[in-house]
Amino acid sequence: MKIVSITTAFPRSDSDVLIPWIIRLITLLKEKGVETDVFTSSYCGRKSEISRNINVFRFRYFFRKWEKLSHDMSVPEKLKGNKLYFLVLPFFMIFGMISACFYAKKNDFDIIHVHFPFPLALFGMVMKSVSKKPLVMTCHGSEVNMAKKNPVFRKIFNFMLKYADFITVNSTFMKNEVEKIIRNKNVGIIPMGAGIGEIAAKETVKKEQKTKTKILFVGRLIEVKGVKYLIDAVKLLDPEKFELHIAGDGPEREKLEKTAPENVIFHGYQTGKNLEELYRNADVFVLPSIVDNAGYTEGLGTVLLEAANFSIPLIGTDVGGIPDIIIDGKTGLLVPQKDPDALCRAIKTLAENRALCGKLTENAHKHVKDNFSWEVITEKFFEIYSKF
Repeated sequence: MKIVSITTAFPRSDSDVLIPWIIRLITLLKEKGVETDVFTSSYCGRKSEISRNINVFRFRYFFRKWEKLSHDMSVPEKLKGNKLYFLVLPFFMIFGMISACFYAKKNDFDIIHVHFPFPLALFGMVMKSVSKKPLVMTCHGSEVNMAKKNPVFRKIFNFMLKYADFITVNSTFMKNEVEKIIRNKNVGIIPMGAGIGEIAAKETVKKEQKTKTKILFVGRLIEVKGVKYLIDAVKLLDPEKFELHIAGDGPEREKLEKTAPENVIFHGYQTGKNLEELYRNADVFVLPSIVDNAGYTEGLGTVLLEAANFSIPLIGTDVGGIPDIIIDGKTGLLVPQKDPDALCRAIKTLAENRALCGKLTENAHKHVKDNFSWEVITEKFFEIYSKF
């Protein structure tokens, strides 16, 4: 079986921020006999290549200096940060569709799989028209959030989704949102798994008794992550007993650093062993996501899966796909969004109740293994592909 995966970007190195999960998914599918090529955009003139034994076709779309619409950050963030990239976007789309047409004519494959279908579905639609092969679309959250708030985007997105033979989403919340946009379509829930921590998941991670309770947040420092409210919660805690570690970077960092007390440590973007060390030393993990001013919210929260693998008790807000991972009182604690007092109380509860922490982490391990492991995810995608 041969799949062509259409993505906004593809890792240029092991340290790339965006979509590291695509490598993992392709590798595990290969073990099941599924070969995958990648169709994606260029970056500063970068040519097509073979990377990690994966054929990566990169289409050119603009002058080398301005081919930065993807890879460094998500496309919506890039457009928001520099309005000039709106001039580049039409070229991205036009040359992407032309390249998709030529690719479909020259290459043989069985299934087209589009990740982030707004607007990449257009490339998949072109390939489907040329090749007459089935089209699978996977919504990761951002495109659904845009369609919710903008009626024009909603109509365009509805038009795109109609071409899909099957649609997957990463959470129950996103499934409900997609079904509001388009009905009478096959929509299945298949999350993306943890990026790190699988070794730690096989045995309980032992934590030494510490003088301070270490709270950890991992993620982009953007409004939707709600880090402002976590910092406000930490201000209510005794600085001699609690400290917050923030692993991540983004446009909100400077503003957050100005308001943060001394017991909040900013580590910047971390990967590999450095990130694993932060997880291993943490006593509580918090994902304080919100519904932001644009109506965006957390599609799933895969960092919660990583934290669960490292036996860290979880706290999250009751928004988006987070409740798929955190079942309140069973696999972690859920609190209302934008509520520093509730976050403070939840952190104190876990810091003072080791028995509860043990129960929550044990349940979280099982829940993640049964529903979010890469083996489960790969098998679900394989089952979908096998239907066509």
